[in-house]
Amino acid sequence: MEAHRSIKGHNDFRYLWLARVSSQLGSAVGMVALPIIAVTVVEASTFEVALISVCAAVATATLAFPLGHFVEFRRKRPVMITTDVIRFGSLLSVPVVGYLGLLSVAQLCVVSALNAACQIAFSSASQSHLKSLVSRDRLVDANGRLEATNWLSLSVGPSIAGALIAVVKALGGVVVNAAAFVFSAIAVWRIRTSEPDPPVPEATDSRRTELLAGFHYAWRYPAMRRMLISWVVFAGCVSMTTPATTIFYLRDLEFSAVEYGLLMGIPSLGGFLGARATLRAVNRLGQVRTVWWSSLLRGPWYFMIPLFGATMSGPLWCGIGFFAVLLFSGLNNSAMAGFRQLNTPDHLLTRVATLWSFATTISQPLFILVGGCSPPGSAREKPSSSPRRCSLSARSWCRATILGHRSHNPSVTRSVRSCV
Repeated sequence: MEAHRSIKGHNDFRYLWLARVSSQLGSAVGMVALPIIAVTVVEASTFEVALISVCAAVATATLAFPLGHFVEFRRKRPVMITTDVIRFGSLLSVPVVGYLGLLSVAQLCVVSALNAACQIAFSSASQSHLKSLVSRDRLVDANGRLEATNWLSLSVGPSIAGALIAVVKALGGVVVNAAAFVFSAIAVWRIRTSEPDPPVPEATDSRRTELLAGFHYAWRYPAMRRMLISWVVFAGCVSMTTPATTIFYLRDLEFSAVEYGLLMGIPSLGGFLGARATLRAVNRLGQVRTVWWSSLLRGPWYFMIPLFGATMSGPLWCGIGFFAVLLFSGLNNSAMAGFRQLNTPDHLLTRVATLWSFATTISQPLFILVGGCSPPGSAREKPSSSPRRCSLSARSWCRATILGHRSHNPSVTRSVRSCV
C-alpha cells in the first residue's frame, strides 16, 4: 500500500489554499447577497429570483465540458487569475449599477451565469494544478485540507455573509464578495513553483472526442466508473430529499427558525472533520477502500431523521444523523478527489474533474422528479410522505454503495495505461 505524507510546510500549497478560501468565502457571500438584492433592490418576483439560480445551473450544464477542454490545454494559474478578475468585474458592476438605480434581473442573471462558469474553470484548473504543485505522496492530505476548508466555508460562510450584509447592506456585501476574488488572484500569483507546459491536443482527435475524453476515460476505468455512479446517486438523493426534509423539519416537527438554522450549520463541521481524517484513513485502508467504506457509512444515518425526528429530542437526533452523513461525505469526497488525481493521466485531468460537476448538475433535477411529481407540502401530499422520502433516500444511498464494493478489489481495477 502506498504511504502518504502530510502537506505541512509546503508554502506554495498554502497560497493555493488561501486562493481557494478567498474564492469560497466570496461565493458564500454572493449566494446570500444576490437573492437579497433581487428582492430588496430590484423587487423581483418569485419566478425572477428562481431564474437567477436557473441561469447558474444552465451555465454549469452547458459549459462544463467545453470549459474542461479549454482549461485542459492551457496553463492553469493564468486561467485561475483570469476567472478571478472576471468574477471581480462582474460582481463589482452590481453595486455600481445599483447605486445608479439601473440594476435589473437580466444583469443579475448574467452575473450569476458568469460566476458559475468561472467557478467551473477555477475549480477544474486548481484541481489539475494541484497534481503538478505537490508530490504524489502528499496529494491525499492536500485534498483533505482543501475539502475541509470547503466544508468549513459551508458551515460559517452564510453566517458571516448574513452578519456582513446586516452591517454594510446587500450591495456593500457584493463589494466585499468582489474583493475576495482579488485576494484569490493575488494568492495564485504568489505561487512560485514552475508550472509545467500544458498537454498538447491530439491533431487526429475530433472535437467531440476531445470534449468527451474525460467521460470515456472515467467510464472505462471500473473503479472510477463506480465512484461516479455512486456520487451521482448520492448527490441526486440529497436533492430529492432536501425539499421534503425542509417541510418535515419546519412543518411536521415544528422546528423553530433557530433550531433549523443550527441544524443546517453546525453539522457541516462533520464534513470538516471527515476531510481532515482522510490522510489517516487512506494510509490505513487504501484509497479505494476508504472511498467505498465512507460511501457505505454515509447513508444509513439518514434513517435517524424520520425515525427519531418526532421525539422530544428530535432536533438533537436529526443533528447527529446529519453530522454523521456529512462526516463520511467529507471523507469520501477527499479520498475520491485524491484517487482521481493519482489515477488520471495529466492530459485528461481537467476534463475528468469537470465531469463530476456536469453529472451533478444534470442528475439533481431528475432525482427531484423521481422524488415525487407533486411538490413537498402541497395539498395533495400526505403529512407522512416527507419521512418516507427520507427513508427512500437512505435506501437509495445504501444500494448505490454496492456498486463500489467490487471496485475495492485490486484485481478489478484496470491500470491507467489500459484505459487511455
